Amino acid sequence: MALMQAFAPSGNTTNVAISNTSANVQFNTTAGGASGFGGGYQVRLHNSSSQTVFVAFGQGSTTTASVSTGLPLPPGDVEVFTVPFQTAYVAVIAAAAGGTLYATVGEGV
Repeated sequence: MALMQAFAPSGNTTNVAISNTSANVQFNTTAGGASGFGGGYQVRLHNSSSQTVFVAFGQGSTTTASVSTGLPLPPGDVEVFTVPFQTAYVAVIAAAAGGTLYATVGEGV
């Protein structure tokens, strides 16, 4: 049986303003390998807005989120995700502007 550990941040929190246009932010971390983005680590997301947002993870600055295909994150929700190899960005979009998506890289749940 795997040992479950509480989430431990390994970098500073980054944030991106929530809008009805996709916006992204690069994680601030040294986790995940020599390049800083080796994968297999976790990202804690906090949706500080009063609306559902949709997120997508990606490798580059062209990462975009879509309300039709993004992963929904309810208002005020905090979730921890294990991200794929070389993931360095998270993108967010919502129906309207307002609020902030916070992203913190670390390990654990």
